[in-house]
Amino acid sequence: MPDADAHKLQVNEMLKLRYFPMIQPLPGNPDPVQQEKNRLSRSLAAFAIEKLAEVTPAEAANAIVDGGNDNGLDAIHFDRHKNLLWVVQSKAGGAPDMAENKKFCDGIRDLVFARFNKFNASFVRLLVDVEDALDSPRLVIIGYQVHLGEQGLGPHAVTDLNQLKTELNQFVERFDWQEVDLAKAHGWLTQEHAVAIQPIALTLRKWHGFDQPRRAYYGLVAAGQLADLYQQHGNTLFEKNIRHYLGRQAVNEAIADTVWERPGELFYLNNGLTAVCTNITPLPGATQEQGDFRLEGFSVVNGAQTVGSIFSSRNTHGPVAAAAQVLITLIHVGDGAANPGPEITRARNTQNEIRGLHFAALDPEQERLRQELDIEHIVYHYRPSAEADQGGTNHIAIDQAATALAALSGSTRTVVAAKKDSGQLYDRDGEYYQALFGAGLSGIRLCRAIRIYNYLNNILASSGVAAADYYQRMYYRHGRLFIIHIFARRHRAIIEKVELDLSQADQLELSRAITDLAEFIFTHAETIRIQSGKGYLAVFRNLTDAEPLARDVMQRLAQQDAERLAVQAVEVAAIALPASAATPPIANSQTPQPPATNS
Repeated sequence: MPDADAHKLQVNEMLKLRYFPMIQPLPGNPDPVQQEKNRLSRSLAAFAIEKLAEVTPAEAANAIVDGGNDNGLDAIHFDRHKNLLWVVQSKAGGAPDMAENKKFCDGIRDLVFARFNKFNASFVRLLVDVEDALDSPRLVIIGYQVHLGEQGLGPHAVTDLNQLKTELNQFVERFDWQEVDLAKAHGWLTQEHAVAIQPIALTLRKWHGFDQPRRAYYGLVAAGQLADLYQQHGNTLFEKNIRHYLGRQAVNEAIADTVWERPGELFYLNNGLTAVCTNITPLPGATQEQGDFRLEGFSVVNGAQTVGSIFSSRNTHGPVAAAAQVLITLIHVGDGAANPGPEITRARNTQNEIRGLHFAALDPEQERLRQELDIEHIVYHYRPSAEADQGGTNHIAIDQAATALAALSGSTRTVVAAKKDSGQLYDRDGEYYQALFGAGLSGIRLCRAIRIYNYLNNILASSGVAAADYYQRMYYRHGRLFIIHIFARRHRAIIEKVELDLSQADQLELSRAITDLAEFIFTHAETIRIQSGKGYLAVFRNLTDAEPLARDVMQRLAQQDAERLAVQAVEVAAIALPASAATPPIANSQTPQPPATNS
């Protein structure tokens, strides 16, 4: 799974922001660290109730009964609509141990058999709901063990929960239990930032449909309908596409001009649209001449530029003429694991010149990263779009991400590829993509990598501007990726901190380290350049030059480190030397003594 520390950080930050205003510290505990830990656990219980019962944060906070004498139950909520009683034990740390779990099981037994005297005052506050639940026919109680650990419950805890389930379900099915770990809790959080594709309605003229090998429909759609859809849903319409609308470009301007000047010619001059849907329903009254369709999970996988250009034309010139219409193909793909949507998207887009960067958008890991970064209010553009080109402080584009990850990978082979042809970094079936954008990369790590890369790159760029020598300027222009990848080999700790922002201490360390490294590497790079007779652009784009340089630099740095450690060891030994060791040795028995005198 992706980085657990980063995911735990995001969950804890959310708990503090969302629930701490409503969930105050418990009295009687002066230790602030323990107070926060307890408050996080209670907030985690509320978060679980919010997601399980689909209630507001305030309603979820009201379900908290954690505190002294809670009898192992941290939150209780009766879902009257579903006739479910949610019971939660939570821990903002690793999975509950056997003793904690046993307390939870005993608490559920006391709840089921109405031994309410074993609970605290917070429980009494919810007593009416609990009694109503227990009096409700066919009530199902679901116990949830919620924690932020990577490892699940131990075998003894699982055995105790299963024993409780067998015991309570002896005559009727009324109890079940589930576990929520860090991955599930973080999944709840990222799901809040998923793109919701709402059902839409389209009217098709002259339409036809077929069922084999999969259900699909095609027909004419009015351009004005598409403009309305884009106004309502924006880039959500292109969620399964490899690109969003790219804005004012020559081809798009030509489409917009056709919509305005020759609306009746749009059908003949345009390739049309392809959209995939998880479900397609022809509505009652549809005829072959004209029919209304309800489309669920609708996404334009080919034709984003057409839709955006039609909308642009309407914004510039006014309503779209009724004569403007385009061909649309609707393909039912379902929403299961065998969804052929990505294959359709790739096939329908290979008719035009498309770069590997675009097809990286089909990787679900890219959407996961977008959701994780959205939690931090950072916009990640992994599809080319007009918004991505505009950039901004809290905007990250996939090409920036790939360059930063390549530079900080510490791999000479990868930085040479990035310098030679960055398109290699986006090939999902190639050598580099999985190493850069694999499932282990979290949004926080990605953002920090970009911020570190940008900070280092700016320092090196400034050094290049200030350099008086031509070759030194070329070294800083073409060798920045190489320099940063050497830095990454030697300074993993600062790169791998689970923090988004660079502290002042981080910036000072980065600045000193990269400046010293750049000067050190330059002296050895000059030797390679002179011996090879090449310019620095060729040196850093050629693996046969870059790899030996990297090996030489790392060996010399290791030697330098060893010499420094040896000097430090001598200095430490000198400081630790006893004072007596500095005085002349005491004479031994063979040393001549002065003659004795009579008193």
